[in-house]
Amino acid sequence: MVAGLVLLAVGALIAVNSMYIVNEWQQGVVTRFGEVVGEPVTEAGLQFKMPYHRVQIYDKRLLRWDGSPTSTITRDRKRVQIDVTARWRIDDARRFREAINLEGEADRRLNSIIDSAVRNRIGQFDLYQVIRSSNRILEVDEDFEIAMDEAEMEEIDLDEIATLGAEVEELERDDEGNYLAGRPVVIDHILEAARETLDDMDLGIHLQDILIKQLNYTSEIEETVFAQMNAELNKISAGIRSHGQRRAEERLGEMERELATINSRALERAARIRGQADAEATTTYADAYNRDPHFYQFLRTLETYEDILGDNSRLVIGTDSPLFGLFKDLATMEIDVEELRDGNRDDD
Repeated sequence: MVAGLVLLAVGALIAVNSMYIVNEWQQGVVTRFGEVVGEPVTEAGLQFKMPYHRVQIYDKRLLRWDGSPTSTITRDRKRVQIDVTARWRIDDARRFREAINLEGEADRRLNSIIDSAVRNRIGQFDLYQVIRSSNRILEVDEDFEIAMDEAEMEEIDLDEIATLGAEVEELERDDEGNYLAGRPVVIDHILEAARETLDDMDLGIHLQDILIKQLNYTSEIEETVFAQMNAELNKISAGIRSHGQRRAEERLGEMERELATINSRALERAARIRGQADAEATTTYADAYNRDPHFYQFLRTLETYEDILGDNSRLVIGTDSPLFGLFKDLATMEIDVEELRDGNRDDD
């Protein structure tokens, strides 16, 4: 019984050491005393091996690589800092086990490979070819709004006042219109160079893609770029202000013309009313004179006295003066002085 129990325990131990599980996202490499035995196991499920074999499990999904920002120089001698990321996977688990073994070591290998590819390929392009993705300079956003109505907005040509980057050379194209330079092309060149290095080193790694996360200018380039952006924005604002000033002058001219028209019509109407009033006054004076000429002459003479005689004033006139005639001829005038004094005369 004891011997049976011992054999059962040994059999269970051998069975446990002879089985292993591979998940769907994993792949395994079987080794014997440190050397790979057979082909990598890529099928998911329960697997069997010899009890003295070892199994190294690797991930067969895409893995992410993030390196440190790299400072490099473009072909036109402009220094930039570029930060890239990449995705890779273990394409040949057997070769990966023999060349690298650990995924952490793979990241360190990729650091030098991708960093070298970035430096070499960036140095083959000018700065504008690394920055730009197309020859598009400026497109007006449909949501671009200024405090103007549609008619005024149509009069502003943003293509004329917004010319940032217009002096930059265009990216080259082939006969089919494909770009020969630009950020996507630069990324493809970096990826191609890194893949060539990985193929030469035969590490069992496949580099899926590379992406530029961030690209920063140096302080000198930043100052130049900010100065250009500032000049461009000043140019745009000056163009809009010029348009607004022109519109203000046009509207001021229209207002002045309208005001002149209104004044002219008002003066014409006032002159017409004044002429009608003068005509009515003349008619009234004529009617009053015709009704009683002697009284009208008497009244006008009194008004003349009031105009020429003030307080503490003296008037020296001769007896033959027309002004003295009122006193001389008062007795002979056909005017009832007492009636005038009492205010009962109807013509008063």
